[in-house]
Amino acid sequence: MTNRDTTLADSIAHIPHFAAFDALVKKRFSEIELDKLLVYLIDTVDASAIPYLAEQFDVLGYKGFRLAQTEADQREIIKRSIELHRFKGTLWAVEEALKAVGYGDAIIEEHVEGHWANFRVTVDIGTHPVNAQEIEEVVRMIKEYKNTRSHLVDLSYTINFGDDQITVDDEMQVSEASADEDTITAGGDFRHDGTYLRNGLRNYSQDSDTLTIQII
Repeated sequence: MTNRDTTLADSIAHIPHFAAFDALVKKRFSEIELDKLLVYLIDTVDASAIPYLAEQFDVLGYKGFRLAQTEADQREIIKRSIELHRFKGTLWAVEEALKAVGYGDAIIEEHVEGHWANFRVTVDIGTHPVNAQEIEEVVRMIKEYKNTRSHLVDLSYTINFGDDQITVDDEMQVSEASADEDTITAGGDFRHDGTYLRNGLRNYSQDSDTLTIQII
């Protein structure tokens, strides 16, 4: 009769070194966390595997992984990768990609400035600090998922101050007021790429602008 406490055949189960090896193997296998071996269960896979999965699912760089600021966002962009690639070239894909990396309230407005191919994007950054590099990265991600004929006119972003919300873009002017001041850094979100005229309406500089907001 086979000993139920061992995986060894009866003929060798009584041999000490075989019995010791069997006990060791059973102990090691019992300590393995099986859920971490199931690498395609993105929510539970070990964090060390996430960059490799991002490469496998083709979401590295400006396809999403570069902009994912938390581990949860990294997992989310991987989970959304199949449908994002399936619908790449649509504004729906742009919106969903932004949602996947934490810009859940992104708004896309089509047919702006009198042309069917023009669109603009407004993202809600809440109270998160923003700089020129981050804005540039969002623009690069939008261009990664939009179709070739669609033209991103501008990127605006809303900032929350408690119960108040403002929208900032390159053409915004803040009127003079007399109250407590909050200062934020808002970098220019345009780079000279030949598609804009140097007519004074856009900020092409690499430096950041300081916007002083006075809340009355």
